[in-house]
Amino acid sequence: MRTRCFAGCLTRCFTGGRKRDGVERAFKMSHSRRKKSRYASILVLLGWAFLILGGTVPAGWGAAAAGSAAPGGASPLFTNTLVPRLDIEIPEEGMITLRNYRQVWGQPRPDRVDVKATVREAGRIYTNVSVHLKGSFTFQPVDGKPSLTLNFSKFAPGQLFHGLDKVHLNNSVQDPTFLCESLARELFLNAGVPAPRAGPARVTLNRRELGPYVALEGANKRFLKRFFRNPTGNLYDGGSGGDIHKKLEADSGEDQENRSDLEALLAASRERIVSTRQQRLEQLLDVDRFLSFSALEVLVQHWDGYCMGPNNFRLFHDAARDKMVFIPHGMDQIFGTGRTPPSSLTPTWKGTVAHAWMTVPGGRSRYLARLGQVFTNQFQSGVLLQRVDQMAARLRPDIAPGFLDGLQYRAQVEALKGRIQHRTEEIQRQLEHPERTLAFGADGTAALAGWAFKNAAQRRATGRRFVEEGREILEVQAGEIGSSGAWRTTVLLAAGSYEFTGLARVSGITSTAPGTNTGVILRVSGERSTKGLTVPSAWTPLTYQFEIPDVVNAELVCEFRGAEGAGRFDLKSLRLRRR
Repeated sequence: MRTRCFAGCLTRCFTGGRKRDGVERAFKMSHSRRKKSRYASILVLLGWAFLILGGTVPAGWGAAAAGSAAPGGASPLFTNTLVPRLDIEIPEEGMITLRNYRQVWGQPRPDRVDVKATVREAGRIYTNVSVHLKGSFTFQPVDGKPSLTLNFSKFAPGQLFHGLDKVHLNNSVQDPTFLCESLARELFLNAGVPAPRAGPARVTLNRRELGPYVALEGANKRFLKRFFRNPTGNLYDGGSGGDIHKKLEADSGEDQENRSDLEALLAASRERIVSTRQQRLEQLLDVDRFLSFSALEVLVQHWDGYCMGPNNFRLFHDAARDKMVFIPHGMDQIFGTGRTPPSSLTPTWKGTVAHAWMTVPGGRSRYLARLGQVFTNQFQSGVLLQRVDQMAARLRPDIAPGFLDGLQYRAQVEALKGRIQHRTEEIQRQLEHPERTLAFGADGTAALAGWAFKNAAQRRATGRRFVEEGREILEVQAGEIGSSGAWRTTVLLAAGSYEFTGLARVSGITSTAPGTNTGVILRVSGERSTKGLTVPSAWTPLTYQFEIPDVVNAELVCEFRGAEGAGRFDLKSLRLRRR
């Protein structure tokens, strides 16, 4: 009786309260009509399950998901409505090899070692598949939930997996929704920026259930052929914490030892004559794609990407046009996850090329114009939220099949949707009320606030803020040989000549300390010259003069470098004067 009442209650929820319809009516139907009702009841219960788990199914969601999941070329791996299951088998000798591999965050990555595996998926068997462990901050050992790279053709030439020769399986430990990579890559693709595709998968390793993963298309020559007429140029891997001045690995290319393309882009980015820099960047860089690339990195708050990292990127030399093209990577921490992501539409540009372009005449305004176009055409919250619901509906049965698991996954998806909604509202406010340039007093100077301590990526120092003898001090304390750290603030400046001044001193420096790169200095971010670096023991005025060619977000830096001791800056004395 209780079951019949429960069924009737469910039926009324989905039929508008019509009695003797659906499940209730099935109990009194003839045998021939009961069969039809059974299918209707199943549909009712499926709909009830979606409501319990918080799912929504927008109109046309199936077609939309299949069509937009793989712009730029179809692959069943990224367009099927089902989540593929990959069963990986690695012999014991291969497992021993992988157990001996370790990647420690912040340390140089050891050479990756490939082992052979067998992969089964959808009734097909792939043999002699190359497998190695991957990941840096997200690295897990092979007996945990490891991220893996599968190369199907390395040991078996010509073998493809759903049209691909290389697939990455990310454990997605930083994104419990397993949606961010797919969503972000679709946005880049829809904006005309080449990006490897992403989709969900379930993985077992030697019959051990590893759970849900994010499958990524390998960035290699096969990927490049979908976007470029000539895919023979070098494809560089930005890796973890890399920029174009570092020795980047080449994942593809017919002349990988020839780095003249990278060297030319670096030289153009470091050109001090602004007009010459702009001209050379226009010649060497695919500026149109770079504007969309940088706009989307900012819109989705990809703080771990190139422009604000620099980290997680690929860089391809399109030999047919002799242009360098940036390709996004590693987008599992977007829309406000991870370390505090920059919310400003004009953040501090850490990537060498990004900083170089945003400081040429018209560079910032062209970027903002493109950002507005992308936001209007591809970044409306209703569309993004609907797409999240579509993708989550596909994943939920495999990622969270249980009732409680489903509720938890639903909460994670709703949190992502909340961050997307907040971000779109935040962007709209900034576009309607753009940032104003720094205001100067009648004496032509401006006090500086908003100072934050930023450490070096390696050879780190420490920073503290305190008051001593009535003086508010910003201090940088040495940590190890060659260490450096700085207090920084960002101001929006109009075109003109400026003078950055303040009082500084050092303490704890002995005569045995190396003196070639030790001391305090005032500068702007991007300046590499050590001119002005000094080691005063008493409070001493420092001055740094610079030019701004156009409206620019300039980051001012109070830096100390040294193996020992500390550098101190008098906060109230730090001022900017427009000359």
